[in-house]
Amino acid sequence: MVVLPVGACGKSSSATSPADENYLSELHGAAPDVGSFRSDIQLVRLGHAACDGLAAGASYETVADRLALQEQHPALPSADLGAVITSAADNICPQYHDRVS
Repeated sequence: MVVLPVGACGKSSSATSPADENYLSELHGAAPDVGSFRSDIQLVRLGHAACDGLAAGASYETVADRLALQEQHPALPSADLGAVITSAADNICPQYHDRVS
């Protein structure tokens, strides 16, 4: 079983790297309402958790299931969670892009 680290209570809106900034830009474009559910720092942490799961060999579906189980309430809508995973694979861990497209 793959356990993905998800956390964050932070409210900072600054990304820590250009990859994180690109991830947030793509994510907010693909899921415009995502900011009403999580802060940018929480979204960055969630994106990195998605990449950690992919790096551990989990499939897209397994990553989505694990993130959904570990997510805070209110949970992200499924479409937004999918956008998190896809945007993360596009920008934070592009070596796994082919596993989510």
